[in-house]
Amino acid sequence: MILRAIALKDARETALTSCGSGTIYDIGAVYTGVKAYAGLHILSSSTGGLKVRLQNSSSSGGGGMTDVFAFTCSAQRTAQWLTPLTTGTLSSTFQRFWRSVHEMTTSGESYKFVPFVRIQ
Repeated sequence: MILRAIALKDARETALTSCGSGTIYDIGAVYTGVKAYAGLHILSSSTGGLKVRLQNSSSSGGGGMTDVFAFTCSAQRTAQWLTPLTTGTLSSTFQRFWRSVHEMTTSGESYKFVPFVRIQ
């Protein structure tokens, strides 16, 4: 059961209109027996498509960010839930600092969305 997820970018109220990276959050230590869950809610959309990736790093400064989850590009309201990573699929690059990165496929787009992660 997931008790709490951490939103890595909260764009529910104000739509984003350009590519960018979210704030880096310290989600906590990764240890044997954990699972990493990821989800994305696209609440409103315009033309083109939105690509969202979740990255992590051992540095709170964002150095050496590694893609961990990549959501399917979408041009519509949707929700996605990715297969959880387990200690069997987590690598040594799996770290405690996380952020989201969003890219829009054409100019003039506008999206409201919330990507989230949970380490359990």
